[in-house]
Amino acid sequence: MRIPKLPFHNVISDLLYTLFFQGECIAYQTMIVDSSIAIGLNIPDKARYVVLVVECHTSQFNKDLVLRFCEDGQTPEANHGMPLGNLGLYEVKGNTNMSRFRIIGVEIGLEHTVRLQFFG
Repeated sequence: MRIPKLPFHNVISDLLYTLFFQGECIAYQTMIVDSSIAIGLNIPDKARYVVLVVECHTSQFNKDLVLRFCEDGQTPEANHGMPLGNLGLYEVKGNTNMSRFRIIGVEIGLEHTVRLQFFG
């Protein structure tokens, strides 16, 4: 394989590293999500993707449907968007998807925890 000369060498090297080794963990965050408003991600510099895990409130009635999210710029609502349940795991890849990602709680009055690990 032929590696391009600078300035593209570093970009290609970083891309290949991410493709082959899935990158290094560069940040960890915790989000609190409820049903009042859809929220987005606080994306660190150099993040290429994020893995998130849902921890629902102990009073959640349906633990299979805790949160909903959209990655296409739409705003999720209680009955619109992709569902996530308790201990649900999801990966958001790419800057465009991460910047358009929005998530909201389904059941009124409950706060849920979302754990995030960003990789670069």
